[in-house]
Amino acid sequence: MNDPSEPFSMAILAGGFGTRLGGDKASTEIAGKPLLHWMAEIVATLGNELLVSRRVDQSLPSHPSIEWREVPDRRADAGPLAGIEALLLAARNDLVLAVATDLPLARPELLRFIVGACEGVDAAMPLLNGVAQPLMAAYRRSVLPVIQEQLDEGDGRIRYIMPKLNGRHLAEAELSTYDPALESFTNVNRPEDLARVAKILEGRRRSAERED
Repeated sequence: MNDPSEPFSMAILAGGFGTRLGGDKASTEIAGKPLLHWMAEIVATLGNELLVSRRVDQSLPSHPSIEWREVPDRRADAGPLAGIEALLLAARNDLVLAVATDLPLARPELLRFIVGACEGVDAAMPLLNGVAQPLMAAYRRSVLPVIQEQLDEGDGRIRYIMPKLNGRHLAEAELSTYDPALESFTNVNRPEDLARVAKILEGRRRSAERED
């Protein structure tokens, strides 16, 4: 495995409004707990700090056993790119792995690979079916000027930062080594997604209980 060779911060982007889902994504319950809790349990032990970005007016559901540092967006209604800006400014480490709060099937081994792939570059971002996946990607603080310039221009399209960086796209063949079905990229955008992913999580829970 291409493990990270340096300390890094783990960050969850939890500021999504969940318009298509019908409610705040971070607080939306799936298989018995909020989406944010599923993500926190996946990533809590990966980096040496855990950050969670949020909207300024947003309240997050606290976890009974996992602590994180909340990082409010510095720009209102500017999307996930503003969340990444705030996280990079707040992180103790130069390297940050950012993941969306609605990816509860993410595999820790894949996340570690993405961080390790950021060695020597500004950012490491998966490419799925030719489409960049910026909400499960590793970023260095060196990307801040590009992000800030784009936000200052009123452009929050996060995928458009990569051509301006010394970045690395990660091909499906590399990613599938750590997640053969690429389930990690299954996000929860709509009620039907919520129902489908809930069934998968419940099945995993039952399997784990049988093994215990």
